[in-house]
Amino acid sequence: MKNRESAIFESASISPLENRIASVFVHVTDLRKSAEWYSRLLGLPVFEERLNGGPVYWFEFKGTHLILDSNTANRQNPEWDESMKPRIMFKTSNLEEAYRYVLEKGETILEPEYHGTMAYFNFRDPEGNAQMVCWSASPAEDTEFITESPILPKIGGVFVDVKHIPETARWYSDLLGVPYDASAAGGAIYSVPMADGAALLLDRNGFMNGGAFTEPLYFETEHFDVALEYISRQGFQLTGEPGYFPDLKEAALLDPDGHRIIVAQMMS
Repeated sequence: MKNRESAIFESASISPLENRIASVFVHVTDLRKSAEWYSRLLGLPVFEERLNGGPVYWFEFKGTHLILDSNTANRQNPEWDESMKPRIMFKTSNLEEAYRYVLEKGETILEPEYHGTMAYFNFRDPEGNAQMVCWSASPAEDTEFITESPILPKIGGVFVDVKHIPETARWYSDLLGVPYDASAAGGAIYSVPMADGAALLLDRNGFMNGGAFTEPLYFETEHFDVALEYISRQGFQLTGEPGYFPDLKEAALLDPDGHRIIVAQMMS
């Protein structure tokens, strides 16, 4: 799902945002139900201490973390609305600098919020998608999970729904200070180069299908057929038939909120 190497790149500037997706948000209605669903899919225990009445449940996967967000705290803020829900969290070592930088690039949402050892603000990309920039006094830790699930606790890519790839890809490339590859912007998916963690995938498929679904992310597997057997045995709901391509095998599941969660094996 990553775009190919190209010799023709446009130059990019230095950015105060780290060039990686630190976390991906999946917005849910029932935090416990979703935490149990994702834990069962990945063969992980449910950490009860993370279901203590707070608005989020998190998985500290290696590379890119997953945050299930019920938005119960956000909805208590009269200045907040549903369009402010972010998909991606970028990290920065200097929130004030990052805020000024993003403000020059486009639209920020509200003022930065400070909560002890962390602070953040949200912004919109050219297509109106909300994203987050976060600063923390202590770096987040990755966790090495031991699991019997053939679906790895590893997020391979995060999808951002777009209508027009070239302009949006150019914008994200400039925002993150990475090269923009015009030759790769004509397809249905464009992968913005990331230094580490999950791929950032600008995706036109939802738009081309009438916006009929939300596809937040994909998990990786090294054994696709075994993963399909596991999905069936555990009673998960597939949507559509598995896809087999020269460089990819993939299947889509519906989580408790109807998000399409992809399980994929990249073929070498």
